[in-house]
Amino acid sequence: MKLPSIPYLASAFLAVFRRFPMVMISAIIGVGFVMFLIENGDSVHEKDFIRVVMTASLGLSVFLCAAVVAEKYQLRMPMMLVPNILALGLVLVYFYSLSFDEFKTALTPVRFVGLSLAAHLGVAFLPYLDRSPVEDFWEYNKQLFGNFMVGAFYSLVIFAGLGIAILAVNELFNLRIDEKIYAHLFVLVAGIFNTAYFLANFPKQFEFISEVPDNQAIATPTSPYTTSFKNLTKFILIPIATIYFLILYAFSAKILVQWELPQGWVGKLVLGFSVAGIFTYLLNFMLAKYDESQIVKGFRRWFFYVLLPMVVLLFVAIGRRISDYGVTEARYVVATAGVWLLLMSLYFIIAKRDNIKFIPISLAFFSLLTVLGPFSAFKVSERNQAGRLMAILVKNKMLKDGKAIPASDSLSKHDADNISGAITYLGENNKFSKVAPLFGMPDSTNQLSWEQRDSLMNFLGVTKLNWATGTCYINFVNNSQNTGLNIKGYERFYNAHLYEPSSKSSDPFSLAPSRKALVFISEGMKNDSFDLRPFIEKVKVSDACGKDYNEIGKDSLANYVINTANYEVKLMTENSQFRKLEKGWEIESWDGMILLRKKQ
Repeated sequence: MKLPSIPYLASAFLAVFRRFPMVMISAIIGVGFVMFLIENGDSVHEKDFIRVVMTASLGLSVFLCAAVVAEKYQLRMPMMLVPNILALGLVLVYFYSLSFDEFKTALTPVRFVGLSLAAHLGVAFLPYLDRSPVEDFWEYNKQLFGNFMVGAFYSLVIFAGLGIAILAVNELFNLRIDEKIYAHLFVLVAGIFNTAYFLANFPKQFEFISEVPDNQAIATPTSPYTTSFKNLTKFILIPIATIYFLILYAFSAKILVQWELPQGWVGKLVLGFSVAGIFTYLLNFMLAKYDESQIVKGFRRWFFYVLLPMVVLLFVAIGRRISDYGVTEARYVVATAGVWLLLMSLYFIIAKRDNIKFIPISLAFFSLLTVLGPFSAFKVSERNQAGRLMAILVKNKMLKDGKAIPASDSLSKHDADNISGAITYLGENNKFSKVAPLFGMPDSTNQLSWEQRDSLMNFLGVTKLNWATGTCYINFVNNSQNTGLNIKGYERFYNAHLYEPSSKSSDPFSLAPSRKALVFISEGMKNDSFDLRPFIEKVKVSDACGKDYNEIGKDSLANYVINTANYEVKLMTENSQFRKLEKGWEIESWDGMILLRKKQ
């Protein structure tokens, strides 16, 4: 095998640049600014550079869309400039729409992901908006996927090889090379080489079906599947997707038997498995013509019938979350994805002809709908949270002359939870101006600091009910931090960070599996256990949630003593987090000092 020469690689790179100039310019600009950020991450212009990087990243797929449209429809000058000018306009609009104030909210990352997804999908379907055969569409995207996977593998090998070489030279010759060189190398390989490789192998045509004269027949059509591609689909992806859905169906049966609504990450699982299943369906789409096995034909025939009940489970799960806590960007995205999956299932069940073009086209539409316009995740979440807050205030008679007033004793924990959640959401996401006048603040107040939020909670009288929210954070400031650690009367002290129950014999203290007791290990064996339930209850009764030690003003919380028959310990808490379960509260994490004394 002859390795390509440097001149050959240079000419290949120039060919890619001539065919896709705007795409490569975007890649070079993005890589350049990322490398500058690696070197100067704390620059005063950091946010400006991040804006450039995000815009360049989006520009890669947007300009590629323009290029494939020009090639597909064989546009000549000056018409060839039209899609590129439109693409440039879209990229510039995005750049100038990025706001500094939105970098800490969900708006910027969610919008970027949504727009990038739509642009990438555009590369997949824009050349086939006409009556081009579905088979051409499938083969084109199969080649794109194959190019991407091969390019990613080559990039990984190049990065690993060069990285190990740099490490070896650094260690052998003691050159003290800055470790940032590995980040620079990764960015160069991923941003320039991987992009150039993908574009160098980009399809040069969009028609793949061979024209056969009417008087000639092909007895055995040539399969577009290589052996490895066929085996990947038939023996790996289809069985894995089947196992996933068996798990979800078993969980659905459990829900029906116990008659208990799903909680937590059910929606994420359904979405993840559904996307994996649709990806497998697309890869398997043409295989049924060339493989007679029942697993291949059955998967294509019944996949969307099997998916439909899982969509119902998704709606039940996300519906419960929205009903309890309102709409947020994440819940809106999940709900929108559920609507898309429902349309997918109904289309492929009802349609007489499976036109897989509908999958990327519809997904791109829903992606844009989610991040742009009055029905975007941001606008809908803002209106919903502000509306819920207003409704709860009205319900509990906490409005007087258009201003919010403190809650009465009749305020339920559920309503207190929703008030706290709505104010926190609006204050953290630059949307508080919708309700600011209710609290005597200027309508230009978009964001709340934690101090303002806590002050507002105290004013409304809902802080004492924060234990209903499911999580409680407490920060203690011990006197020992300023005056030194007083260990009089104790024999040993330990700096402890307790997050997970530990089985290590080297850990002197750890949380018990119940997270309601402290385990003391001595000489590799459990020596004693200290009950933490009185401590948890004392914190709860003290109304300490969301406060720091200075506000609490109770030294017995920050310095809590526990006695057993053999030992006495003093817990000198710095910060702790508690989590609510169905059967009471537990300690999720604990940081501080532990003083130990053995009794005579």
